[in-house]
Amino acid sequence: MSVRTKCNRCNDLATIQDSVEESADFKVLYCTCNNPECGHTFAVHQTFSHTLSPSRLDFDPAMMEKIQRMSRVQQQELFSAISKSRD
Repeated sequence: MSVRTKCNRCNDLATIQDSVEESADFKVLYCTCNNPECGHTFAVHQTFSHTLSPSRLDFDPAMMEKIQRMSRVQQQELFSAISKSRD
C-alpha cells in the first residue's frame, strides 16, 4: 500500500515529491497537488500512532515459542495484560 494524500485546497490527489525523516516516528512529506489549476505545494506530517499487533522481532525466540504454544484465548489475555501495563 502506498501513502496517498489530498490537497487541502481543492481536494484533488497530491504527489509526494520528497520526505525528510526527522526521527523513527516522525516524517515530513513535501507534496504537490496534481490539479494543474491549483498547483498548491504543502507539507504533511506523518507520525507513528500506536501498535495494533506487537512485532515478533520484539520477542526472544524462546518466548515466542512459548507464546505460539498457548491457546488463542491465552495469547489475547497475555497481550491485553501487556497493553494495560503500558498505560
